[in-house]
Amino acid sequence: MNNRIKVIAIDDNQLIITQLELLLKQVARDVDYHGFTAGRRALDSGLCDSASLIFLDLNMPEIDGIELLRIFADAKLTTPIVLLSGEDKDVLETASNLGTMHNLNIISNIDKPVSLPRLKSLLECLDQHHRASPTVAEKSYNASDIRIGLDRAQFKAHYQPKVSLESLSVIGMEILARWYHPFDGLVSPGDFIPQLERAGLSAELSLQLLTQTLALYDTHYEQVKSLSFSLNLSAGALYDIELPNKLATLCDQYSVPRKQIILEITESQLLDNLPRTLEVLLRFRLKGFPLSIDDFGTGFSSFTQLNQVPFSELKIDRSFVQNCDTDSKKQAIVSATSDLAKKLSLKTVAEGIEHAGELNYLRKCGIDVAQGFLFAKPLATDALLNWLEHNLDKPLAEWGT
Repeated sequence: MNNRIKVIAIDDNQLIITQLELLLKQVARDVDYHGFTAGRRALDSGLCDSASLIFLDLNMPEIDGIELLRIFADAKLTTPIVLLSGEDKDVLETASNLGTMHNLNIISNIDKPVSLPRLKSLLECLDQHHRASPTVAEKSYNASDIRIGLDRAQFKAHYQPKVSLESLSVIGMEILARWYHPFDGLVSPGDFIPQLERAGLSAELSLQLLTQTLALYDTHYEQVKSLSFSLNLSAGALYDIELPNKLATLCDQYSVPRKQIILEITESQLLDNLPRTLEVLLRFRLKGFPLSIDDFGTGFSSFTQLNQVPFSELKIDRSFVQNCDTDSKKQAIVSATSDLAKKLSLKTVAEGIEHAGELNYLRKCGIDVAQGFLFAKPLATDALLNWLEHNLDKPLAEWGT
């Protein structure tokens, strides 16, 4: 670390406060260090907002670390936070998950006592993060901006490969929306999907993305004829009673079998007006479209929806896939989900695979299909065609198994 950093440590043990200061002086050239043995003193100092890094103990008298996380969240604090604790590892991980739910920047969990190598590694990662992520002014878009984007065909389909875990061959693609804004460049979905939903334009975007995909299928038939394509349908799109007819007509126009277009629905979207959305989903199934329940396990009524909705596929959320090869709790969840899906005759898809260890564990569990950065990031059409030339028949060993 070459730049001056301001570090806040909040721990009721003065020994830990002193230890952190001494260790930091060994690994960072210029540290502005402030240690507090009480949460209230740290808050009253007014230093947390401007800090480069906060070390936060969980178990403290008066205001504990959990309450401080809520206070930081209410203040919309963006400072990176490292959680410290001598508590059980599960408690530390749960606290980290809570911080993430609060939209806090929890970058690590450290068991006490803190070691010099662990602290050095943490600061190096923090430095790399700052170098790779320069501050960029946030952009906001309104319904009029999105309307113009749709009218001018600025939204384009990108594709992320889906790989069979039995053969490790490419069997499909997930269709993902990207906005090619004329002034702001490539805009990610998180920056426009909420506004798109509120404007009631979700179904129109779905139709545009599907049309682009069907045109790809028609133009490059030999390269993609064996692939399925998964299209995410948002909550707003499921209110369009005519959407099943529109999608079926499009597929027929391009002579694409409907069974090759998988429609993904996030389970939380089914909670609102279930009778209406169930009607739309049933009509999709009657017209031959497979249905996939996306982000399975992250909602509140997963099993009820599996019983009520005629799904043919179940997607395991990335939060359960990440590090599933080393996390015993995630292993239990993935294994149980795989067993449940088999008993219900549902195909399983794991999303968010990033390394070979996860891939090998998922294969061991009998998961059917996987997607993630291990195989490829979402690709624009030209990049996809190039990727398929080199990977459609890729040997198993090259995926890292």
